[in-house]
Amino acid sequence: MERLCLLLLSGLLAANLHAKTPSKMITLSCLAAKAMSPSVKLQPIATDKIYSEEDYKDGFNATYYVISHGKQIGYAERGEENAIIYGDYLLPIARARMLPGFNVRPTELNPFSADWAKVGDKNGSYLCVSFPFGDLGQSGGFQNYRSAYLIAVNGNTGRPILFAATASQ
Repeated sequence: MERLCLLLLSGLLAANLHAKTPSKMITLSCLAAKAMSPSVKLQPIATDKIYSEEDYKDGFNATYYVISHGKQIGYAERGEENAIIYGDYLLPIARARMLPGFNVRPTELNPFSADWAKVGDKNGSYLCVSFPFGDLGQSGGFQNYRSAYLIAVNGNTGRPILFAATASQ
């Protein structure tokens, strides 16, 4: 029994090793869609050539994707379920892990108005999808809020993990 518990614990730790959580400065830079520190580099992903595809994968329709460095990056929908496309993966938005210190879940993502970028520092790089905080973000108390999804893009040996954050700018 002890051996089984140790194996399960080891597996959980190993699964989280490839899911490196973005630093607060990476997250804030992604949310702002600009580098918020000299140690952070933010490179926009070219969105001049956008693709869409019905029945893209697993019943999802890819409503928006680009090809960046040979990988498909974008957004897909299947009924009420939405996902971020990253390479061969569909990462359901509903399963995104909230980043520590950010407690408000992002609102619906409009991929056409989002900022798509790669953001990184000496500790790692992430796909960054940053966007206004839904309809509430246009006026009222949430007008300065933005939301973001981040995915670690280097050193990832398993299934990528989708992280989420929302904050006032």
